[in-house]
Amino acid sequence: MTITIDASVGGAASNAYCTEVEQIAYMATRLNASAWTTVTGTTCTETEKQAMIEATRELTNKSWIGQRATTTQSQAWPRWNAPIPDSPTGFLFASNVVPQRVKDAACELAFQFLNAGTTDLASADSNQGVTEKTVDVLTTRWDTYRRPTGLSRFTRVMDYIRPLLASSGSSVPLIRG
Repeated sequence: MTITIDASVGGAASNAYCTEVEQIAYMATRLNASAWTTVTGTTCTETEKQAMIEATRELTNKSWIGQRATTTQSQAWPRWNAPIPDSPTGFLFASNVVPQRVKDAACELAFQFLNAGTTDLASADSNQGVTEKTVDVLTTRWDTYRRPTGLSRFTRVMDYIRPLLASSGSSVPLIRG
């Protein structure tokens, strides 16, 4: 089966936040990205396309600031009433764009999915809760409370999207109009 990437902004059948060309451009400038083989041209491999779609699925399920721009769009972005985090005056993102931060996060996460090989990064960590593991003479220990889970494992992805995520806990988001 041939996979088609649909990065239509706000599309009802969109399956990616960025186009193959945007993904290739991102990967062409990223260091240590040998797992991603397509760094020129306009078309990614089928496996790379799968990674792009998986990354978009993962990001779409996050709790974002603002509201979806339409009720028919398949992805979380575009949004309206979403403040631009880098704007000193509190401007909002246009409701017909996917921010570059989201696109970059999608590109990076797609790379991480591909780089993981046969490890399913979207599944729960099977080592969660293990405090000591001995294999032959090798023992590994870690503090489960300091070990990041989910997207938090990917610092670069979180750095891109953190300012766009809805707040949690008892804080109230500030929305400027």
